[in-house]
Amino acid sequence: MRNGIAWAALVILFLAGEASAEGDISVCPDVSAIKASAFKSDVTPMPAPYNAGYEYDAVTPDGTKWHGETLATKDSFLEPKYELRPDSEEEQDKKIICRYRGTTVTKDKNVVSPYLKLIREK
Repeated sequence: MRNGIAWAALVILFLAGEASAEGDISVCPDVSAIKASAFKSDVTPMPAPYNAGYEYDAVTPDGTKWHGETLATKDSFLEPKYELRPDSEEEQDKKIICRYRGTTVTKDKNVVSPYLKLIREK
Protein backbone atom coordinates (compact mmCIF):
# COMPACT_ATOMS: atom_id res chain seq x y z
CA MET A 1 0.00 0.00 0.00
CA ARG A 2 2.76 2.44 0.96
CA ASN A 3 4.68 1.65 -2.22
CA GLY A 4 1.58 2.37 -4.31
CA ILE A 5 1.07 5.74 -2.63
CA ALA A 6 4.76 6.59 -2.99
CA TRP A 7 4.72 5.72 -6.70
CA ALA A 8 1.54 7.74 -7.24
CA ALA A 9 3.16 10.73 -5.53
CA LEU A 10 6.28 10.41 -7.69
CA VAL A 11 4.19 10.24 -10.87
CA ILE A 12 2.22 13.34 -9.84
CA LEU A 13 5.44 15.25 -9.09
CA PHE A 14 6.96 14.17 -12.40
CA LEU A 15 3.89 15.25 -14.38
CA ALA A 16 3.72 18.57 -12.54
CA GLY A 17 7.39 19.18 -13.36
CA GLU A 18 6.82 18.37 -17.02
CA ALA A 19 3.86 20.74 -17.21
CA SER A 20 5.78 23.62 -15.65
CA ALA A 21 8.85 23.00 -17.85
CA GLU A 22 6.76 23.74 -20.93
CA GLY A 23 6.44 27.40 -19.95
CA ASP A 24 3.96 30.10 -20.83
CA ILE A 25 3.82 30.75 -24.59
CA SER A 26 1.72 33.86 -23.99
CA VAL A 27 5.01 35.72 -23.33
CA CYS A 28 6.19 34.88 -26.87
CA PRO A 29 5.84 37.54 -29.56
CA ASP A 30 2.90 37.09 -31.90
CA VAL A 31 3.96 35.76 -35.29
CA SER A 32 2.64 38.96 -36.91
CA ALA A 33 5.20 40.95 -34.85
CA ILE A 34 8.17 38.97 -36.20
CA LYS A 35 10.18 40.65 -38.97
CA ALA A 36 12.69 38.69 -41.06
CA SER A 37 15.70 39.85 -43.05
CA ALA A 38 18.29 37.93 -45.06
CA PHE A 39 21.26 36.90 -42.94
CA LYS A 40 24.72 35.53 -43.63
CA SER A 41 26.85 34.17 -40.81
CA ASP A 42 30.45 35.32 -40.66
CA VAL A 43 31.53 32.22 -38.73
CA THR A 44 34.55 31.04 -40.74
CA PRO A 45 34.23 27.24 -40.68
CA MET A 46 30.62 27.28 -41.86
CA PRO A 47 30.47 26.66 -45.65
CA ALA A 48 27.71 27.80 -48.01
CA PRO A 49 24.76 27.23 -48.10
CA TYR A 50 24.78 26.52 -44.36
CA ASN A 51 25.97 30.02 -43.53
CA ALA A 52 22.92 31.79 -45.01
CA GLY A 53 19.38 32.13 -43.75
CA TYR A 54 17.24 34.67 -41.94
CA GLU A 55 17.56 36.93 -38.94
CA TYR A 56 14.43 37.68 -36.92
CA ASP A 57 13.47 40.59 -34.70
CA ALA A 58 10.27 41.20 -32.79
CA VAL A 59 9.02 43.68 -30.24
CA THR A 60 6.14 42.79 -27.93
CA PRO A 61 3.51 45.41 -26.95
CA ASP A 62 5.38 46.07 -23.68
CA GLY A 63 8.53 47.01 -25.65
CA THR A 64 10.47 43.80 -25.01
CA LYS A 65 12.92 43.00 -27.85
CA TRP A 66 13.43 39.46 -29.15
CA HIS A 67 16.02 38.19 -31.63
CA GLY A 68 16.77 34.96 -33.47
CA GLU A 69 18.19 33.45 -36.64
CA THR A 70 17.91 30.37 -38.80
CA LEU A 71 20.63 29.11 -41.11
CA ALA A 72 20.70 26.79 -44.13
CA THR A 73 17.28 27.87 -45.36
CA LYS A 74 15.88 29.89 -48.25
CA ASP A 75 12.55 30.37 -46.47
CA SER A 76 11.76 32.83 -43.69
CA PHE A 77 8.88 30.60 -42.51
CA LEU A 78 6.71 33.70 -42.04
CA GLU A 79 4.63 33.04 -45.16
CA PRO A 80 1.02 31.99 -44.38
CA LYS A 81 1.53 28.53 -45.92
CA TYR A 82 3.76 27.56 -42.98
CA GLU A 83 1.13 28.41 -40.33
CA LEU A 84 3.90 29.30 -37.88
CA ARG A 85 2.85 29.39 -34.22
CA PRO A 86 4.49 29.49 -30.78
CA ASP A 87 5.27 25.96 -29.62
CA SER A 88 7.12 26.32 -26.33
CA GLU A 89 8.71 28.80 -23.94
CA GLU A 90 11.70 28.01 -21.76
CA GLU A 91 13.76 29.97 -19.26
CA GLN A 92 17.52 29.35 -19.25
CA ASP A 93 20.00 31.23 -17.11
CA LYS A 94 19.41 34.89 -17.98
CA LYS A 95 17.30 34.46 -21.10
CA ILE A 96 13.87 33.35 -22.26
CA ILE A 97 13.56 31.22 -25.40
CA CYS A 98 10.39 30.97 -27.48
CA ARG A 99 10.28 28.18 -30.05
CA TYR A 100 7.99 28.33 -33.06
CA ARG A 101 6.89 25.47 -35.31
CA GLY A 102 4.57 25.27 -38.27
CA THR A 103 3.12 23.10 -40.99
CA THR A 104 5.57 20.99 -43.00
CA VAL A 105 5.47 21.90 -46.70
CA THR A 106 6.79 19.86 -49.63
CA LYS A 107 8.09 22.02 -52.46
CA ASP A 108 9.82 20.57 -55.54
CA LYS A 109 10.57 17.33 -53.66
CA ASN A 110 12.10 19.34 -50.82
CA VAL A 111 10.47 18.90 -47.43
CA VAL A 112 10.49 22.10 -45.38
CA SER A 113 9.69 21.85 -41.66
CA PRO A 114 9.50 25.37 -40.24
CA TYR A 115 11.26 25.98 -36.95
CA LEU A 116 12.70 29.09 -35.40
CA LYS A 117 13.44 30.39 -31.96
CA LEU A 118 13.49 33.88 -30.55
CA ILE A 119 15.53 34.83 -27.49
CA ARG A 120 15.32 37.72 -25.08
CA GLU A 121 17.50 38.60 -22.14
CA LYS A 122 15.81 38.68 -18.73
